[in-house]
Amino acid sequence: MKRLRNKYTKDERVKFISHLDLLRVFQRALRRADIKVAFSQGFNPHPKISFGPALVVGATTEGDYMDIDVEEDISPEEFRKKMNKVLPPGIEIVESYEVELNDALSTKIKGAEYILQVNVKKSIKDIQNKIEEFMKRDIIEIEKESKSGRKMVNIRPYVLELKVIEEAEDYFKFYIKLKLGEGAPNPLHLLKTLNDYIGDLFDMDFYKLHRKNMILE
Repeated sequence: MKRLRNKYTKDERVKFISHLDLLRVFQRALRRADIKVAFSQGFNPHPKISFGPALVVGATTEGDYMDIDVEEDISPEEFRKKMNKVLPPGIEIVESYEVELNDALSTKIKGAEYILQVNVKKSIKDIQNKIEEFMKRDIIEIEKESKSGRKMVNIRPYVLELKVIEEAEDYFKFYIKLKLGEGAPNPLHLLKTLNDYIGDLFDMDFYKLHRKNMILE
């Protein structure tokens, strides 16, 4: 048995499929490519496939990762080519390499870079200055659901970088770098908190979110 780590893309054509549907897409592709995937032991065995943190439905990516354990002697390059022949348009494995069986993907992913474009309701001056003021805060809170009910959570330790990279009359485009881990926010959480801070500038119903890269240890 060997573990193959795969970097894959998901573009505009498939941005509305859920994380669960994405798992099913890869399971179906493995069957169609006739690749012998390893299964877990026990009463209800399932394919040994593990993903990095799930994307928000509606987002695209050019740098997400997943591990697949296989029961055959297949090279990473052959695996990549066979899978890409049967994967649907919009999903592609762009890199595949072997890692140790005890190398867990969940322990390797440390952060992610995003490009987030959002429409604006009104014009504003010195947006970058306001962002710099926002980032100087020690506490940036969002409301999250927990087992004991809704509570406020400080996401500031997860926010590594936030800046405007493009500004137009009707939209802003941000570069966002987040630390990933338990309790980590997604970029839309951060955008909502920034919107509250600035004063209802963004139209939260009209955005494009793209995960540019995942940062591995």
